[in-house]
Amino acid sequence: MGWALAMDEASLRGLLSIALDGEPPIGPVAHGAQRQGTRIRRRRRARWVIGTGVAAAAIPLLAAGLGSNLSAPPGTGSPMPAAYVLTSGGLKAIGAVTGAPGKPLPVPVSDRVAITPDGRTAYVVTYPRVTPIFLPGGMRGKRIKAGHTPDEIAITPDGKTAYILSMNADTVTPVTTATNTPGKPIKVGRRPRTIAITPDGKTAYVVNQGSGTVTPIQTATNTPGKPIKVGLYPSGIAITPDGKTVYVANFESGTVTPIETATNTPGKPIRVGPEPYAIAITPDGRTALVVVLSADKVTPIATATNTPGPPIAAGYGPSAIAITPDSKTAYVLDQGRAFGTVTPISIASKTPGKPIKVGKDPSAIAITPDGKTAYVVNNGSGTVTPIATATNTPGQPIKVGRDPYAIAITP
Repeated sequence: MGWALAMDEASLRGLLSIALDGEPPIGPVAHGAQRQGTRIRRRRRARWVIGTGVAAAAIPLLAAGLGSNLSAPPGTGSPMPAAYVLTSGGLKAIGAVTGAPGKPLPVPVSDRVAITPDGRTAYVVTYPRVTPIFLPGGMRGKRIKAGHTPDEIAITPDGKTAYILSMNADTVTPVTTATNTPGKPIKVGRRPRTIAITPDGKTAYVVNQGSGTVTPIQTATNTPGKPIKVGLYPSGIAITPDGKTVYVANFESGTVTPIETATNTPGKPIRVGPEPYAIAITPDGRTALVVVLSADKVTPIATATNTPGPPIAAGYGPSAIAITPDSKTAYVLDQGRAFGTVTPISIASKTPGKPIKVGKDPSAIAITPDGKTAYVVNNGSGTVTPIATATNTPGQPIKVGRDPYAIAITP
Protein backbone atom coordinates (compact mmCIF):
# COMPACT_ATOMS: atom_id res chain seq x y z
CA MET A 1 0.00 0.00 0.00
CA GLY A 2 3.05 2.28 -0.08
CA TRP A 3 1.94 3.78 -3.38
CA ALA A 4 -1.31 4.92 -1.82
CA LEU A 5 0.39 7.23 0.66
CA ALA A 6 0.74 9.88 -2.01
CA MET A 7 -3.01 9.90 -2.64
CA ASP A 8 -5.38 12.34 -1.01
CA GLU A 9 -7.43 11.02 1.91
CA ALA A 10 -10.77 11.09 0.10
CA SER A 11 -9.46 9.05 -2.84
CA LEU A 12 -7.78 6.53 -0.58
CA ARG A 13 -10.89 6.23 1.54
CA GLY A 14 -13.01 5.61 -1.53
CA LEU A 15 -10.66 2.96 -2.92
CA LEU A 16 -10.47 1.13 0.38
CA SER A 17 -14.24 1.23 0.81
CA ILE A 18 -14.82 -0.16 -2.67
CA ALA A 19 -12.23 -2.89 -2.19
CA LEU A 20 -13.64 -3.96 1.15
CA ASP A 21 -17.25 -3.86 0.01
CA GLY A 22 -16.44 -6.11 -2.92
CA GLU A 23 -15.20 -8.94 -0.71
CA PRO A 24 -17.61 -11.71 0.30
CA PRO A 25 -17.59 -12.74 3.97
CA ILE A 26 -14.76 -15.17 4.73
CA GLY A 27 -15.84 -16.30 8.15
CA PRO A 28 -15.24 -15.53 11.80
CA VAL A 29 -11.52 -14.83 11.32
CA ALA A 30 -12.26 -11.92 9.01
CA HIS A 31 -14.93 -10.56 11.30
CA GLY A 32 -12.56 -10.79 14.25
CA ALA A 33 -9.92 -8.88 12.32
CA GLN A 34 -12.44 -6.22 11.34
CA ARG A 35 -13.31 -5.68 14.99
CA GLN A 36 -9.70 -4.71 15.68
CA GLY A 37 -9.56 -2.38 12.70
CA THR A 38 -9.88 1.28 11.90
CA ARG A 39 -12.87 3.50 11.32
CA ILE A 40 -12.74 2.48 7.65
CA ARG A 41 -13.25 -1.16 8.62
CA ARG A 42 -16.08 -0.21 10.98
CA ARG A 43 -17.61 1.80 8.16
CA ARG A 44 -17.63 -1.26 5.90
CA ARG A 45 -19.43 -3.35 8.48
CA ALA A 46 -21.78 -0.51 9.35
CA ARG A 47 -22.89 -0.33 5.74
CA TRP A 48 -23.74 -4.02 5.55
CA VAL A 49 -25.52 -3.74 8.85
CA ILE A 50 -27.69 -1.07 7.35
CA GLY A 51 -28.04 -3.05 4.19
CA THR A 52 -29.65 -5.70 6.28
CA GLY A 53 -30.02 -3.42 9.22
CA VAL A 54 -32.42 -0.63 8.42
CA ALA A 55 -33.89 -2.62 5.64
CA ALA A 56 -33.66 -5.73 7.71
CA ALA A 57 -33.59 -4.81 11.33
CA ALA A 58 -35.22 -1.49 12.03
CA ILE A 59 -38.24 -2.54 9.98
CA PRO A 60 -39.76 -6.04 10.28
CA LEU A 61 -38.22 -8.03 7.44
CA LEU A 62 -40.29 -9.14 4.50
CA ALA A 63 -39.35 -12.12 2.43
CA ALA A 64 -41.39 -14.61 0.47
CA GLY A 65 -44.05 -17.30 0.59
CA LEU A 66 -43.20 -20.98 1.03
CA GLY A 67 -41.38 -22.51 -1.92
CA SER A 68 -42.53 -25.75 -3.48
CA ASN A 69 -39.32 -27.45 -2.36
CA LEU A 70 -40.21 -26.81 1.29
CA SER A 71 -42.82 -29.05 2.82
CA ALA A 72 -44.39 -27.29 5.79
CA PRO A 73 -45.78 -29.63 8.43
CA PRO A 74 -49.32 -28.69 9.48
CA GLY A 75 -49.59 -26.31 12.37
CA THR A 76 -45.89 -25.50 12.53
CA GLY A 77 -46.05 -21.85 11.50
CA SER A 78 -44.71 -19.31 14.00
CA PRO A 79 -47.65 -18.58 16.35
CA MET A 80 -46.07 -15.43 17.76
CA PRO A 81 -43.14 -13.13 16.95
CA ALA A 82 -39.73 -14.73 17.37
CA ALA A 83 -36.24 -13.43 16.70
CA TYR A 84 -33.72 -15.27 14.54
CA VAL A 85 -30.02 -14.48 14.86
CA LEU A 86 -27.53 -15.38 12.16
CA THR A 87 -24.26 -16.66 13.67
CA SER A 88 -21.19 -18.47 12.38
CA GLY A 89 -22.77 -21.66 13.75
CA GLY A 90 -26.07 -21.23 11.92
CA LEU A 91 -29.44 -19.53 12.30
CA LYS A 92 -30.49 -19.49 15.95
CA ALA A 93 -34.00 -18.80 17.25
CA ILE A 94 -34.76 -16.72 20.33
CA GLY A 95 -38.16 -17.57 21.75
CA ALA A 96 -40.55 -14.63 21.96
CA VAL A 97 -41.74 -15.57 25.43
CA THR A 98 -38.72 -17.04 27.23
CA GLY A 99 -35.90 -15.30 25.39
CA ALA A 100 -34.02 -18.61 25.36
CA PRO A 101 -31.96 -19.49 22.28
CA GLY A 102 -33.02 -22.54 20.34
CA LYS A 103 -30.96 -25.15 18.54
CA PRO A 104 -28.98 -23.63 15.62
CA LEU A 105 -30.36 -24.26 12.17
CA PRO A 106 -27.23 -25.13 10.16
CA VAL A 107 -26.40 -22.87 7.23
CA PRO A 108 -23.08 -21.90 5.65
CA VAL A 109 -21.40 -18.76 6.98
CA SER A 110 -23.34 -15.67 5.95
CA ASP A 111 -24.40 -12.25 7.16
CA ARG A 112 -27.77 -11.68 5.43
CA VAL A 113 -31.18 -13.02 6.39
CA ALA A 114 -34.78 -12.12 5.54
CA ILE A 115 -38.01 -13.64 6.85
CA THR A 116 -41.36 -14.10 5.13
CA PRO A 117 -44.38 -12.02 6.15
CA ASP A 118 -46.01 -15.16 7.58
CA GLY A 119 -42.89 -15.89 9.64
CA ARG A 120 -42.47 -19.36 8.22
CA THR A 121 -39.48 -19.07 5.88
CA ALA A 122 -36.06 -17.46 6.17
CA TYR A 123 -33.95 -16.66 3.14
CA VAL A 124 -30.24 -16.65 3.90
CA VAL A 125 -27.49 -15.44 1.59
CA THR A 126 -25.01 -18.33 1.52
CA TYR A 127 -22.27 -17.56 -0.97
CA PRO A 128 -22.58 -18.21 -3.84
CA ARG A 129 -26.26 -19.10 -3.43
CA VAL A 130 -29.36 -18.17 -1.41
CA THR A 131 -30.75 -20.84 0.94
CA PRO A 132 -34.44 -20.99 1.96
CA ILE A 133 -35.05 -22.40 5.46
CA PHE A 134 -38.41 -23.50 6.83
CA LEU A 135 -39.16 -22.04 10.26
CA PRO A 136 -39.31 -23.00 13.01
CA GLY A 137 -38.22 -26.56 12.22
CA GLY A 138 -35.13 -25.67 10.21
CA MET A 139 -35.71 -27.75 7.07
CA ARG A 140 -33.49 -26.45 4.26
CA GLY A 141 -34.75 -26.01 0.74
CA LYS A 142 -32.79 -26.26 -2.48
CA ARG A 143 -30.25 -23.47 -2.79
CA ILE A 144 -31.10 -20.76 -5.29
CA LYS A 145 -28.63 -19.39 -7.83
CA ALA A 146 -29.02 -15.63 -8.02
CA GLY A 147 -26.22 -13.83 -9.79
CA HIS A 148 -22.53 -13.92 -8.98
CA THR A 149 -22.00 -13.68 -5.21
CA PRO A 150 -25.44 -12.51 -3.98
CA ASP A 151 -25.40 -9.67 -1.46
CA GLU A 152 -28.75 -8.22 -0.38
CA ILE A 153 -32.35 -9.42 -0.36
CA ALA A 154 -35.56 -7.39 -0.54
CA ILE A 155 -39.04 -8.87 -0.77
CA THR A 156 -42.27 -7.47 -2.16
CA PRO A 157 -44.94 -6.81 0.49
CA ASP A 158 -47.16 -9.55 -0.96
CA GLY A 159 -44.31 -12.03 -0.46
CA LYS A 160 -44.43 -13.26 -4.06
CA THR A 161 -41.02 -12.09 -5.27
CA ALA A 162 -37.57 -11.84 -3.71
CA TYR A 163 -35.05 -9.50 -5.32
CA ILE A 164 -31.41 -10.44 -4.79
CA LEU A 165 -28.54 -8.06 -5.52
CA SER A 166 -25.22 -9.18 -6.96
CA MET A 167 -22.66 -6.41 -6.50
CA ASN A 168 -19.98 -8.07 -8.61
CA ALA A 169 -22.37 -8.81 -11.49
CA ASP A 170 -24.19 -5.43 -11.46
CA THR A 171 -27.51 -7.27 -11.50
CA VAL A 172 -30.68 -7.93 -9.53
CA THR A 173 -32.22 -11.40 -9.78
CA PRO A 174 -35.98 -11.79 -9.19
CA VAL A 175 -36.99 -15.06 -7.52
CA THR A 176 -40.56 -16.38 -7.67
CA THR A 177 -41.07 -17.53 -4.11
CA ALA A 178 -43.89 -19.98 -4.84
CA THR A 179 -41.35 -22.18 -6.60
CA ASN A 180 -38.06 -20.56 -5.55
CA THR A 181 -37.26 -20.16 -9.23
CA PRO A 182 -34.87 -17.37 -10.27
CA GLY A 183 -35.81 -15.23 -13.25
CA LYS A 184 -33.65 -13.44 -15.76
CA PRO A 185 -31.12 -11.13 -14.04
CA ILE A 186 -31.95 -7.42 -14.36
CA LYS A 187 -29.05 -5.19 -15.34
CA VAL A 188 -28.68 -2.14 -13.09
CA GLY A 189 -25.84 0.29 -12.38
CA ARG A 190 -22.30 -0.36 -11.25
CA ARG A 191 -21.83 -2.05 -7.89
CA PRO A 192 -25.44 -2.18 -6.62
CA ARG A 193 -25.28 -1.98 -2.83
CA THR A 194 -28.78 -2.03 -1.39
CA ILE A 195 -32.43 -2.11 -2.40
CA ALA A 196 -35.81 -0.92 -1.10
CA ILE A 197 -39.34 -1.61 -2.33
CA THR A 198 -42.28 0.77 -2.16
CA PRO A 199 -45.10 -0.13 0.26
CA ASP A 200 -47.44 -0.88 -2.65
CA GLY A 201 -44.87 -3.30 -4.04
CA LYS A 202 -44.89 -1.73 -7.50
CA THR A 203 -41.33 -0.38 -7.65
CA ALA A 204 -37.96 -1.54 -6.37
CA TYR A 205 -35.20 1.05 -6.04
CA VAL A 206 -31.61 -0.14 -6.34
CA VAL A 207 -28.72 1.97 -5.05
CA ASN A 208 -25.70 1.75 -7.36
CA GLN A 209 -22.65 2.84 -5.40
CA GLY A 210 -20.24 2.63 -8.31
CA SER A 211 -22.22 4.89 -10.62
CA GLY A 212 -23.83 7.27 -8.13
CA THR A 213 -27.31 6.39 -9.33
CA VAL A 214 -30.54 4.70 -8.30
CA THR A 215 -32.25 2.30 -10.70
CA PRO A 216 -36.05 1.96 -10.43
CA ILE A 217 -37.46 -1.45 -11.36
CA GLN A 218 -41.13 -2.02 -12.19
CA THR A 219 -41.90 -5.22 -10.32
CA ALA A 220 -44.86 -6.17 -12.51
CA THR A 221 -42.57 -6.64 -15.52
CA ASN A 222 -39.11 -6.59 -13.87
CA THR A 223 -38.16 -3.78 -16.23
CA PRO A 224 -35.46 -1.31 -15.11
CA GLY A 225 -36.13 2.37 -15.66
CA LYS A 226 -33.79 5.25 -16.41
CA PRO A 227 -31.10 5.58 -13.71
CA ILE A 228 -31.70 8.49 -11.33
CA LYS A 229 -28.62 10.58 -10.59
CA VAL A 230 -27.91 11.09 -6.89
CA GLY A 231 -24.64 11.88 -5.07
CA LEU A 232 -21.24 10.27 -4.74
CA TYR A 233 -21.03 6.74 -3.33
CA PRO A 234 -24.67 6.37 -2.25
CA SER A 235 -24.96 3.88 0.59
CA GLY A 236 -28.32 4.00 2.36
CA ILE A 237 -31.93 4.15 1.20
CA ALA A 238 -35.35 4.44 2.83
CA ILE A 239 -38.89 5.01 1.54
CA THR A 240 -41.64 6.92 3.33
CA PRO A 241 -44.62 4.84 4.51
CA ASP A 242 -46.88 6.57 1.98
CA GLY A 243 -44.49 5.54 -0.78
CA LYS A 244 -44.19 9.07 -2.17
CA THR A 245 -40.54 9.78 -1.44
CA VAL A 246 -37.28 7.84 -1.54
CA TYR A 247 -34.35 9.15 0.49
CA VAL A 248 -30.79 8.20 -0.52
CA ALA A 249 -27.72 8.85 1.66
CA ASN A 250 -24.70 9.93 -0.40
CA PHE A 251 -21.67 8.85 1.59
CA GLU A 252 -18.98 10.89 -0.17
CA SER A 253 -21.16 13.94 -0.84
CA GLY A 254 -22.38 14.51 2.72
CA THR A 255 -25.94 14.80 1.44
CA VAL A 256 -29.27 13.03 1.18
CA THR A 257 -31.15 13.06 -2.13
CA PRO A 258 -34.96 12.95 -2.02
CA ILE A 259 -36.65 11.30 -5.01
CA GLU A 260 -40.33 11.74 -5.92
CA THR A 261 -41.60 8.27 -6.77
CA ALA A 262 -44.43 9.57 -8.95
CA THR A 263 -41.94 10.95 -11.48
CA ASN A 264 -38.64 9.45 -10.29
CA THR A 265 -37.27 12.97 -10.17
CA PRO A 266 -34.46 13.77 -7.72
CA GLY A 267 -34.89 16.84 -5.57
CA LYS A 268 -32.35 19.27 -4.17
CA PRO A 269 -29.69 17.47 -2.10
CA ILE A 270 -30.07 17.94 1.65
CA ARG A 271 -26.89 18.73 3.60
CA VAL A 272 -26.62 16.40 6.62
CA GLY A 273 -22.91 16.17 7.50
CA PRO A 274 -19.82 14.16 6.50
CA GLU A 275 -20.21 10.53 5.51
CA PRO A 276 -23.92 9.76 5.88
CA TYR A 277 -24.57 6.11 5.20
CA ALA A 278 -27.84 4.99 6.75
CA ILE A 279 -31.41 6.27 6.87
CA ALA A 280 -34.46 5.23 8.87
CA ILE A 281 -37.89 6.83 8.57
CA THR A 282 -40.35 7.00 11.43
CA PRO A 283 -43.49 4.88 10.95
CA ASP A 284 -45.58 8.06 11.01
CA GLY A 285 -43.55 9.29 8.03
CA ARG A 286 -42.73 12.67 9.54
CA THR A 287 -39.01 12.31 10.13
CA ALA A 288 -36.06 10.73 8.36
CA LEU A 289 -33.09 10.03 10.62
CA VAL A 290 -29.69 9.92 8.95
CA VAL A 291 -26.67 8.30 10.61
CA VAL A 292 -23.60 10.48 9.95
CA LEU A 293 -20.41 8.53 10.54
CA SER A 294 -17.64 11.12 10.72
CA ALA A 295 -19.65 13.49 12.90
CA ASP A 296 -20.85 10.72 15.25
CA LYS A 297 -24.31 12.23 14.89
CA VAL A 298 -27.80 11.53 13.65
CA THR A 299 -29.33 14.27 11.51
CA PRO A 300 -33.14 14.51 11.51
CA ILE A 301 -34.95 15.62 8.34
CA ALA A 302 -38.53 16.90 8.39
CA THR A 303 -40.02 15.03 5.44
CA ALA A 304 -42.78 17.61 4.85
CA THR A 305 -40.21 20.26 3.91
CA ASN A 306 -36.99 18.24 3.51
CA THR A 307 -35.40 20.52 6.07
CA PRO A 308 -32.55 19.12 8.18
CA GLY A 309 -32.55 19.80 11.91
CA PRO A 310 -29.63 20.16 14.34
CA PRO A 311 -27.50 16.99 14.50
CA ILE A 312 -28.05 14.73 17.51
CA ALA A 313 -25.11 13.17 19.36
CA ALA A 314 -25.07 9.39 18.91
CA GLY A 315 -22.00 7.94 20.64
CA TYR A 316 -18.77 7.16 18.82
CA GLY A 317 -18.87 5.15 15.63
CA PRO A 318 -22.67 4.96 15.20
CA SER A 319 -23.85 2.18 12.92
CA ALA A 320 -27.33 0.64 12.78
CA ILE A 321 -30.51 2.45 13.76
CA ALA A 322 -33.99 1.18 14.64
CA ILE A 323 -37.20 3.06 15.45
CA THR A 324 -40.08 1.94 17.65
CA PRO A 325 -43.45 1.40 15.93
CA ASP A 326 -44.96 4.37 17.81
CA SER A 327 -42.33 6.70 16.28
CA LYS A 328 -41.25 7.89 19.73
CA THR A 329 -37.74 6.50 20.10
CA ALA A 330 -34.80 5.70 17.86
CA TYR A 331 -32.01 3.39 18.99
CA VAL A 332 -28.52 3.87 17.53
CA LEU A 333 -25.72 1.32 17.91
CA ASP A 334 -22.34 2.61 19.06
CA GLN A 335 -19.44 0.46 17.86
CA GLY A 336 -16.66 2.78 18.94
CA ARG A 337 -16.03 1.58 22.47
CA ALA A 338 -14.51 -1.70 23.66
CA PHE A 339 -17.77 -2.39 25.44
CA GLY A 340 -20.57 -1.24 23.16
CA THR A 341 -23.55 0.94 23.89
CA VAL A 342 -26.87 1.88 22.36
CA THR A 343 -28.02 5.51 22.38
CA PRO A 344 -31.78 6.09 22.69
CA ILE A 345 -33.03 9.25 20.99
CA SER A 346 -36.33 10.96 21.74
CA ILE A 347 -37.71 11.77 18.31
CA ALA A 348 -40.15 14.41 19.60
CA SER A 349 -37.46 16.45 21.39
CA LYS A 350 -34.54 15.35 19.16
CA THR A 351 -32.42 14.67 22.25
CA PRO A 352 -30.24 11.66 23.10
CA GLY A 353 -30.72 9.73 26.30
CA LYS A 354 -28.19 8.01 28.52
CA PRO A 355 -26.23 5.36 26.59
CA ILE A 356 -27.34 1.79 27.33
CA LYS A 357 -24.55 -0.71 27.88
CA VAL A 358 -24.82 -3.86 25.81
CA GLY A 359 -22.12 -6.29 24.62
CA LYS A 360 -18.91 -5.92 22.67
CA ASP A 361 -19.07 -4.68 19.11
CA PRO A 362 -22.86 -4.41 18.62
CA SER A 363 -23.59 -5.06 14.97
CA ALA A 364 -27.36 -5.18 14.46
CA ILE A 365 -30.63 -4.25 16.15
CA ALA A 366 -34.30 -5.14 15.71
CA ILE A 367 -37.45 -4.16 17.59
CA THR A 368 -40.41 -6.43 18.27
CA PRO A 369 -43.68 -5.63 16.46
CA ASP A 370 -45.29 -4.49 19.73
CA GLY A 371 -42.39 -2.09 20.32
CA LYS A 372 -41.73 -3.36 23.83
CA THR A 373 -38.29 -4.89 23.29
CA ALA A 374 -35.21 -4.04 21.24
CA TYR A 375 -32.79 -6.89 20.58
CA VAL A 376 -29.13 -5.94 20.07
CA VAL A 377 -26.71 -8.37 18.44
CA ASN A 378 -23.24 -8.21 20.03
CA ASN A 379 -20.79 -9.59 17.49
CA GLY A 380 -17.81 -9.51 19.84
CA SER A 381 -19.59 -11.11 22.80
CA GLY A 382 -21.57 -13.81 21.04
CA THR A 383 -24.72 -12.56 22.71
CA VAL A 384 -27.99 -10.72 22.14
CA THR A 385 -29.01 -8.05 24.65
CA PRO A 386 -32.76 -7.38 25.11
CA ILE A 387 -33.68 -3.80 26.02
CA ALA A 388 -37.03 -2.93 27.60
CA THR A 389 -38.01 0.14 25.61
CA ALA A 390 -40.37 1.49 28.30
CA THR A 391 -37.43 2.04 30.67
CA ASN A 392 -34.41 1.62 28.37
CA THR A 393 -33.17 -1.09 30.71
CA PRO A 394 -30.93 -3.83 29.31
CA GLY A 395 -31.77 -7.39 30.29
CA GLN A 396 -29.58 -10.42 30.80
CA PRO A 397 -27.51 -11.11 27.65
CA ILE A 398 -28.64 -14.18 25.72
CA LYS A 399 -25.81 -16.44 24.54
CA VAL A 400 -26.22 -17.33 20.88
CA GLY A 401 -22.77 -18.53 19.81
CA ARG A 402 -19.75 -17.14 18.01
CA ASP A 403 -19.89 -14.16 15.70
CA PRO A 404 -23.57 -13.28 15.47
CA TYR A 405 -23.98 -10.96 12.50
CA ALA A 406 -27.62 -10.14 11.86
CA ILE A 407 -31.10 -10.43 13.34
CA ALA A 408 -34.63 -10.63 11.97
CA ILE A 409 -37.93 -10.73 13.82
CA THR A 410 -41.02 -12.39 12.45
CA PRO A 411 -44.05 -10.07 12.05
